[in-house]
Amino acid sequence: MKRTFLESPNFPIREINEKSAKEKGPARPPYWEMVFWWTRKPLIGARAVIAGALLPEDFDVDEFKKIVRLNENTPHRFNPQIPDKYKQYFEGKRLLDPFAGFGSIPLEGLRLGLDVTAVELLPTAYIFLKAVLEYPKKFGKLKVKVPVKELEALGLDSYAREAKKKIVTSVEVPALVYDVAKWGNWITEQLKNDPEIRGLYDEDVAVYIGTWEVKCPHCGRWTPIVGNWWLARVKDSKGKYQRLAYMKPRRTENGIEIEVVDLNQIVGDVSNAKADTRKGEIVFEDEKIVKELKPKIEKGEVDGKVRKIDGKEVVVFEVPKSNMESRRQQAFCLNCGNVMRFVDESGNHYTGKKGEGEFYVKFALKKYHQGDESYARQRLLVKVKIEDKDLVFEPATKEDSAKLEKAKEKVKELLEKGDPDIPREPIPPYGSLLFGALQIIGWGFDQWYKLFNPRQLLTLIKIIRFIREVGKRVEEEKLSEGWDEERAFEYAEAVTTYLSMAMIKFADYNGVTTAAHVSNPRGVDLAHTLTSRGIAMNWNFVEENPLQPNATKSGIFVNSGAFSKMFRGILRGLNYLTTALAPSSQKTSTEITQTNTVKVLQGDATSLSFDEPFDVIVTDPPYSIDVPYAELSDFYYVWLKRALSDVEGNKLAPRFHSEAFFKKVGKKYKEREVQWKEFASKEVSEFSARFYTEKEKEQLAKEHFKNLFTQAFIAMKNNLKDDGILATYYAHTSLEAWATLIEAGWQGAKLQITTAIPLSTESATSIMSRGKLSLDTSIIAVWRKVKRDGKKVVDVRDFVEYKDPYTGEVKKVRFTEKIQLVAEEKARQLLAHGYTGLDLLYGVIASALSVITEYEGVQRYGTKLPVLEILEKYVYPASAQAIAKALAQEVHGRVSSKEALFYLLAKLLFGKAKVSSNDVVLLSIATETNSRELISSKILLEKKEQSSKYYQLNSPQSDNLTKLEAFLKSRGIDIANPKPKNAIDALHLLEYYARRYPKSEFRKRYDELKQKYQSFVEEATNLALIFTSMAKNLRWDDVEFNLAEDIAEKLELIKKPQKTLMEIIGS
Repeated sequence: MKRTFLESPNFPIREINEKSAKEKGPARPPYWEMVFWWTRKPLIGARAVIAGALLPEDFDVDEFKKIVRLNENTPHRFNPQIPDKYKQYFEGKRLLDPFAGFGSIPLEGLRLGLDVTAVELLPTAYIFLKAVLEYPKKFGKLKVKVPVKELEALGLDSYAREAKKKIVTSVEVPALVYDVAKWGNWITEQLKNDPEIRGLYDEDVAVYIGTWEVKCPHCGRWTPIVGNWWLARVKDSKGKYQRLAYMKPRRTENGIEIEVVDLNQIVGDVSNAKADTRKGEIVFEDEKIVKELKPKIEKGEVDGKVRKIDGKEVVVFEVPKSNMESRRQQAFCLNCGNVMRFVDESGNHYTGKKGEGEFYVKFALKKYHQGDESYARQRLLVKVKIEDKDLVFEPATKEDSAKLEKAKEKVKELLEKGDPDIPREPIPPYGSLLFGALQIIGWGFDQWYKLFNPRQLLTLIKIIRFIREVGKRVEEEKLSEGWDEERAFEYAEAVTTYLSMAMIKFADYNGVTTAAHVSNPRGVDLAHTLTSRGIAMNWNFVEENPLQPNATKSGIFVNSGAFSKMFRGILRGLNYLTTALAPSSQKTSTEITQTNTVKVLQGDATSLSFDEPFDVIVTDPPYSIDVPYAELSDFYYVWLKRALSDVEGNKLAPRFHSEAFFKKVGKKYKEREVQWKEFASKEVSEFSARFYTEKEKEQLAKEHFKNLFTQAFIAMKNNLKDDGILATYYAHTSLEAWATLIEAGWQGAKLQITTAIPLSTESATSIMSRGKLSLDTSIIAVWRKVKRDGKKVVDVRDFVEYKDPYTGEVKKVRFTEKIQLVAEEKARQLLAHGYTGLDLLYGVIASALSVITEYEGVQRYGTKLPVLEILEKYVYPASAQAIAKALAQEVHGRVSSKEALFYLLAKLLFGKAKVSSNDVVLLSIATETNSRELISSKILLEKKEQSSKYYQLNSPQSDNLTKLEAFLKSRGIDIANPKPKNAIDALHLLEYYARRYPKSEFRKRYDELKQKYQSFVEEATNLALIFTSMAKNLRWDDVEFNLAEDIAEKLELIKKPQKTLMEIIGS
């Protein structure tokens, strides 16, 4: 078996991770912004994995970096550079990604010149993949010459700048980019000139802020339900307040009116304000401001209060608190102040315990969505204008409400006619059980059109109809230019697909679940509907005027949901893709990417079958508790289906992407209503909510996931060449998740793991990890087909063959000893190559797994062991001991106690960083320690940050003697009468001694301690020597390394200059 560069310790994982991290920040690939998708893998990571899987193990690392452009500051902005002499490794090679998602992996396969097949189960993802991969590849090389003035008018600024630099009046532009720009602008103009839409919005208003109001069961008056009264709470780059505004309710005879309190208008400069968001108070201490405002407050001209704090007068503005407490299931009427709690089946309100009743506000909204508006209705609160690059807040008027009511009557008319452009498809009834993914179902949002207020709905319907018209015009235009019917149809499909993507992004930013992020430090922006792992109920919704050219012309308002902005985002992404997949001038010395092919398929990864096997399969399979894609992406699906279909006889009819939206039954087409009904059961996931009608739904869901996950691995194996590579991303690092992965790949598909690499894939604060353990690292597991030659099942006591890597001698050793020996050799090898942290740990774990997966199974005393037990009792402990032994080999000592082993590995892998629960569990299993005992002995600290729990190694944070003494005291160590309970206690004592005393006194105290606690002191000394070596290679500073070096020097165990850890291991 010839190993690949991906399986080599020379694979430059550190540099790849550093570049990958940039892609999750400001250097994001532009096409990611075309439409929101829940997870997208960094392009440089995908590129490096694919290239590494095709190049030989001994490939030169510098040449590899040049090929994948790793030497560039932002590699993804450059196509790979493949010299002719390496063309053989890429040309004609075939790549499969059966879980292609938003296309990072197949995109990079195409850029490397491979023949790529990308597969997705869901119609929505399938359409996005065609937009990302197929259309730019197929039509990207078509050019059209466009005058500079037209480029500027269309928003193609980069091309206009290029023309001006060259001092020319026109420049060639990809025809696909030009046509999307041209027709996107046409739709925008049609919207602006549409009398129905123009009559619904004020031209000078950028944004409306609204909410729901309910009829109080006590006083019978309408009360708004307001989640947040803030309008703007924006700071500048120095952390000073730049913009402060809020709204407040005012009781009148006619009900609750809204008053705007704009502190910039009242005070002027708000930079010295102090805002306590918990108390809802804004305090001004400046004497000049207090002096100016005090008389106005006394006259009632300004809504503030004068208080004394520490004997000094200050001005305080009070921001009202929300009158909705969803968790406690209560709301307060702003008119009478009474609490609204529950209703019984008859609609009678009561304030006692819930019993069988329902939260009144939830009941009211459900009634509204059933057509009964006597309990709840929508209410506009504030409208936002933009003047001189600033925001102007004004209370909404009766005229504004009348326009919303006018739109509602029009929507009712369309509903009564059964208009097919209103998405009445059902939201899944179990939606709120999908880890809250579709909380809105519990508030009566049972059909997709109900996520929009009437104006938003009418605007979306108009855009859909304009897109349909564009499809017809583009097709006719191409036919008139002499194109054949098939190609003209495909091109029209491409243009309308991109415009439809702009439309669904517009929908994402314009619904009754769209909120304003008023405290964004960059400025007020819109939090789109799909901003989290689901669609949450929101009490202050934001409605943007679709006719606004660009609301971001304000210096405060930093985001916009205007349609014009959305399709400009599409243009930037499309321009990136055409440059990547159909470059006008190939910058590499090979023309591979001009001849390779791409196939985008809608299919089931668990049952794929192809005529020819693939050289490489690289994929990011779903995790057990992933986003419920089938249900959530229906938000897109129901709108895409309308924009890309025709209407015949008041029904949707096939047009573009008919295979995605319709199923052919005989000679007829049957509309595919929603994705969740057909595909949720085929999705590889563990959502018990999907089995909501079953008694044992939790167990059924687990079995469902494991079964489909295994089937997917078997399908991948069956479509892989015998010498091919399968590389799978896996972002879960828990023991159970690893067991599931190993079961599917090893016991299910009979594959062997050869290596594992931690790859940075997600932003640490991404929506995939918000409120959960961080998923910022995926483990790339590398799998191969293996001929086991009779190696079916091995017993842990069996003697097996082991080849010594140094002498070449083949000898018989116990199976468990072989795991240990292989892991130790891998640890030494990886350390010599500079590996640290999780890179080191998972590399060693993979080497142990490679021994395990040589066989079909492992047993003990004739009983087959489950994967979880194999990991717990053999793989993890062997990996931990291997790393410790490799680190300790130069000092000719051992680190063998459980506490010391844990401390050493935690220090090496995490240093001073926060450690997740999963990682503590992993380390505890590997070192056979108990985390509660480690916390009790104060070796490990358990901490909380907001609602999440994390851990940190309890080690010295300063070499200051006073602080060291305080540290020892906090650990329960008595300096005057030390009684260490383990090697870590001894280590911390010795570190204090080394810093406190001269060499002779230190030696005296060292010997005294050793005489009483010999094993602890000897192990502590070994740890000190290891830390001294580690200090030369790790990328973080650690005070303890300096203290450890003090110990080693005073014991005369080291002399400067000393060798680095890599030199030690390498020798």
